[in-house]
Amino acid sequence: MSNRIVLFGLLACVAADLPEALADEQAQKQNQQTEAAAIAQWIAELDDGQFAVRQAASRKLREAGKEAVRPLAAAADGNRSEVTRRAIEVLDALCDSDDAGVAEAARQALEELADSTRRLAAHRASVVLRGQRLRRQWAALTEIQRLGGTIGAASIEDGELHVRSLLLGRRWEAGDEGLQHLTKLGRIEQLKLYGPQFTDEGLGHLAALSGVQTLVLYATDISDDGQRRLEEALPGTQIDRRHGALLGVMGTPGTGCRISVKPGTAAERAGIESGDVITSVNGQAVADLPALIAIIAKQKPGDRIRVSLLRGDQPLEKDVVLGELGEDGE
Repeated sequence: MSNRIVLFGLLACVAADLPEALADEQAQKQNQQTEAAAIAQWIAELDDGQFAVRQAASRKLREAGKEAVRPLAAAADGNRSEVTRRAIEVLDALCDSDDAGVAEAARQALEELADSTRRLAAHRASVVLRGQRLRRQWAALTEIQRLGGTIGAASIEDGELHVRSLLLGRRWEAGDEGLQHLTKLGRIEQLKLYGPQFTDEGLGHLAALSGVQTLVLYATDISDDGQRRLEEALPGTQIDRRHGALLGVMGTPGTGCRISVKPGTAAERAGIESGDVITSVNGQAVADLPALIAIIAKQKPGDRIRVSLLRGDQPLEKDVVLGELGEDGE
């Protein structure tokens, strides 16, 4: 008997809650219908004869947020030019919303409009999307500079941001995580990362930079496996990776390995002279300057190497304690 009483009590409670739940659902539907009707009215007012009415309608549609996106997209794809223009302007503004859902919905709507068969809608949506892309690129570049990146040169070409050179070195404060900002940029000709703050943890961001022509990795903690992964992900990118050691010589490719010595470097301190011809390092034959660079690139600052060379016809050997490669590669 007691179980039946409990059961009846529960049923009574549920039954009592049903009218309230149904009322809430009905109220919600009514609110949605009211909001949809208001949005439809505001869209209709986008080409009202009075400027103030058109302006007010645009403002109210921006304030309506995500609920206005699809109706705006449908209206923009219509045959009323003023509605198309203003609807796309509102979608453009919604793309800058702090609500990620609203911004993404508006961007998606504009991308669909850019493929519209209606020329005006497609043209205006395409123009807006290019402008948004450029704004995002400049915002990313500004943030990169704030975090310590050094921009060599940047310009706008064909509506895209073109970064000619970008250095993330000793001043960079954001480590691997900050590399995410690079993916928001446009074209990058040369990107240089310098320092142990860069590791394999940032490979995902770097692998997404398909437009980079040259990727320079000096004295980073990116591994050999990490380099191979980058080479697979970026087949069109020249990757120059060095562990950070500096010998301090120059030469002309194609002339063997006859070198000139930079003052104050490890080579000069070890007694190597301009005009010497380096023939091997640690017993590994050196045919030319690129071969020497490849060997030194695998060394670290402070490593000791033995350099075999010819001075005229005289063979010599020099022990060299390697210096540190700077951000500028010298």
